[in-house]
Amino acid sequence: MLASFPWYDFPSVQWANDSLWEATGYPGELNRHQTVSELWHDPDLLVTQACGLDLFLSGAPIEPVASPVFDLDCEAGMYFSHIVGNVNGRVAAVNSLSSRSGWSALLSICTPQRVVVTGSHQASLEVLKNGIADVAAIDAVTWSIIERDTPAKVAGLEIVDRSSEAPSPPYVVRRGVDREEVFRSLNSALESPASIDAKKALLIKGIIPTQRCHYFPILTEYKAIRDSASLNGQFIFDSL
Repeated sequence: MLASFPWYDFPSVQWANDSLWEATGYPGELNRHQTVSELWHDPDLLVTQACGLDLFLSGAPIEPVASPVFDLDCEAGMYFSHIVGNVNGRVAAVNSLSSRSGWSALLSICTPQRVVVTGSHQASLEVLKNGIADVAAIDAVTWSIIERDTPAKVAGLEIVDRSSEAPSPPYVVRRGVDREEVFRSLNSALESPASIDAKKALLIKGIIPTQRCHYFPILTEYKAIRDSASLNGQFIFDSL
């Protein structure tokens, strides 16, 4: 049985993810040595996390089971991105081309000419600070945790806009796993008094049930942005 909570598993809050996993009552430890793609395709997967777009673009046999309710200024079960840097800049830093928070959210506001694919929001922040890119969309949860725990990483960077809201990156299970049991275990862990500090560290208030259809709007947004980009000429892509 494999489990991971990789989406906000920064060094400063790994203890919090470990605490929540222990509170679910499942045996073993969180997996931190496999990539998310490897986990999504592993037949032993129980639960992990994904971007909403990954439900449709990854080809993995995964299903969403719960949407996190974050301690953000938005509707329960939703999140948004901060637009950081110069919205009129030519070069954008993007964590992944299958990321709503870093890719679709950015292109709904900015029209860069060149895109540097960084691999993570943290790497996008580094690229901005180093002057390699002009603008990036950063998941608001990621920004808040980094700003609180490692403020030097965002020092000198300016939030200039905010994206529209979208369904939070879901907890997902391998297709065929008992979704209701996993939801109950996650929910029980998050409601435990012992999890108060961990929830605060991760900016999570709880979870709500979700289904694949709840993420259709971000797929529609992604397709519209992709089609518009195709009509107006391809981006120039670079990778770190």
